[in-house]
Amino acid sequence: MNAMRWMLAMLLLSALPAQATTWVDDTVQDPVSGKPCNVKTPASFGSYVYQWPEKYDQVFWPLTDPMGIWVCAASGFAAFIGDVELGGEEKRAIAAFLKDAPALPEKAPLAAKLERLEAVYALRQLTPDVRARIQRAIAYQYEADGQQAKADALRAAAGALIASRLQDPALAPDLRLQYVFVTANYARERGDVAESDRQLDALAPQLAEAAKDEKLKDSARNIVPGGALAPQP
Repeated sequence: MNAMRWMLAMLLLSALPAQATTWVDDTVQDPVSGKPCNVKTPASFGSYVYQWPEKYDQVFWPLTDPMGIWVCAASGFAAFIGDVELGGEEKRAIAAFLKDAPALPEKAPLAAKLERLEAVYALRQLTPDVRARIQRAIAYQYEADGQQAKADALRAAAGALIASRLQDPALAPDLRLQYVFVTANYARERGDVAESDRQLDALAPQLAEAAKDEKLKDSARNIVPGGALAPQP
């Protein structure tokens, strides 16, 4: 499935009134070996996915679902769903890495998939915004898998990228809002409650205006320092 087909499918499926997510089998081309790669793609979901705990990282399903990790067993390549188009330099660097990497079957444990995903994305040529989003998505999945230290490390890396991007006066307003929200959440998780409150207070007018946006309408003041990012229900 190419990028355009994938984007169209996401737009169409987002309107479905389903109360749960479902997946179907699909096949794409392994970008390294050129062989068929068996993957899963969404069949149904709804806007409720934007209220799930990952909203505090501002990354969303299907990037936060283990089935949203595509693994091509022929080469050992791994990427998030739909992200299988490689540039020439990327392909050469990843192929060289995978040549000496252990085999990674389709049904490998999530921990092994996340480790490979992180290693492969480290070799990808990404913009700072995309890299920060990928790091946050992997961090969420590490946390869900019980690997809190790895989640914390990736959130710190994403936070550094976000801090740099917030210095850019040309940063798009919606992305700035998202980044300040995430920064406030991460500050609270690491125990800097005063800084988190300061940022959330500064965000209050924008958050009120964006109340129609399900991804941002809830406060993050219930985040407990240390441990998992999302507040317990």
